[in-house]
Amino acid sequence: MQPSIGRCVLTLGPTIRRGEIIGLCERLAALPCRTRVVVCVRAVACPDMLTVEALARLCLTARRHGCEVSVEGADERLVALLTLTGLSAVVPLDDPGG
Repeated sequence: MQPSIGRCVLTLGPTIRRGEIIGLCERLAALPCRTRVVVCVRAVACPDMLTVEALARLCLTARRHGCEVSVEGADERLVALLTLTGLSAVVPLDDPGG
């Protein structure tokens, strides 16, 4: 029998400041392994490259610490930015563009 997986939801937005990214990553690093991290971006008003950076760093941090990660609520603009930067394969989206 496998141990149960905890769940943590991080909500980003409506704007993301560079200084917030480190704190978010530190919060993720403090989570127990096998936590499922859901990053909700529905509230992000205008996705930009800082949003993409934040998501990439959060996904990397989560994976380094043995957590599963997914991003929910990405609109078509964010999906386009992730595709343009080649990070659409790195940042797992739930219901992209939906």
